[in-house]
Amino acid sequence: MALDLSELEAELSRTRRKVQDWAASRMQLAGERKDQHLALMQDQTEKLNNLQGMRAQLQVATEHTNKRLQSEEQELRRMQDSMASASTAASTTEQQLESVQTQLRRLQEEYRQRIAELEGGQRQKQRQLDRLRQELARFGERFSLQFRHGQDELCLVMTHVDAFEHGKEFCLSVRILNNVYQVTKCEPPVPSLEELITEVNKTNDFAAFVKAVRAGFVQVARASHGL
Repeated sequence: MALDLSELEAELSRTRRKVQDWAASRMQLAGERKDQHLALMQDQTEKLNNLQGMRAQLQVATEHTNKRLQSEEQELRRMQDSMASASTAASTTEQQLESVQTQLRRLQEEYRQRIAELEGGQRQKQRQLDRLRQELARFGERFSLQFRHGQDELCLVMTHVDAFEHGKEFCLSVRILNNVYQVTKCEPPVPSLEELITEVNKTNDFAAFVKAVRAGFVQVARASHGL
């Protein structure tokens, strides 16, 4: 049986075209896959680069945060030290204030006591002066006495002492200090005045003292006339 070469060649030609078509499709598929792979690699590379950039930024931010935390920790320690110093100073100041307040209360109490003592002394002095005025009032008309009141003292003005000058005034000023009679003025001077003062401070008999001073004035007046 004879071979049909033309038919064989046609079959070979068909087979070659199929192989070429298959090879072309495979090449096209391989090219598409290559492009996809390249695109994927490029995308992953970009993502990797972005991640590396973010990592660098995070490192910088971390270093900045650490420095800020260290600074804030140092500031916190300084504030704690300042608060401790302020607390100590406040405690010392509070103790000093309490001491000053205690001293002030003590001084106020001493002042009140002193005022009370002064007021009591003043009242006692006033009672003594009032008693003195009352005693002197009983003898005013009898002994021709006039009373002139000064500051914390009593001035006695006597007339009808000098037999030749009835209107002539003889003056005696007396005050009481710490329950002691003191003569601040005596015109004219009476020679025995010191003895009379000593006596009245012993006896507290002011009426007798006035009588004795008047008698002394009489003697001085008589002596002035050569009697």
